[in-house]
Amino acid sequence: MKRARIARLRWRSAPRCGFSLVEVMVGVMLLSTAVLGLAAAGSAGLKQTTRARDDSQFWGDAQQILDSLVARGYGLAATTDSQTVRGRKIKWIIASPATAPQKITMIVFRRGYQLTARNVSSQTVPDTVVYYMSRRRPGT
Repeated sequence: MKRARIARLRWRSAPRCGFSLVEVMVGVMLLSTAVLGLAAAGSAGLKQTTRARDDSQFWGDAQQILDSLVARGYGLAATTDSQTVRGRKIKWIIASPATAPQKITMIVFRRGYQLTARNVSSQTVPDTVVYYMSRRRPGT
């Protein structure tokens, strides 16, 4: 009987190995929160990368149209016209060459990212680019 009592005392006082269920649940919750945070950050990064690529293409298209207008040279007839490049509408207004410098106003419509007053993402946003062309001086 003495031996059984000593064995029970040793069993109670012996250090336990492992984790309790509560500790495991807290660890799993912390790990899952960290993984969800990383997934959200990855998603936001991918969204911003896509927007940056779209904006680069947008400005490339606007530059293409502006270069073609500038290549025509100074003295273009006053006109208003538009063209669609890769699904993006680009409108330009060329002022009269009688007033130097000649003003070219380009309005480029692109998909908007900002929210309107009603917190609804607007479909298209107009961006305006103004370019001034001057006459060349004689001898240059």
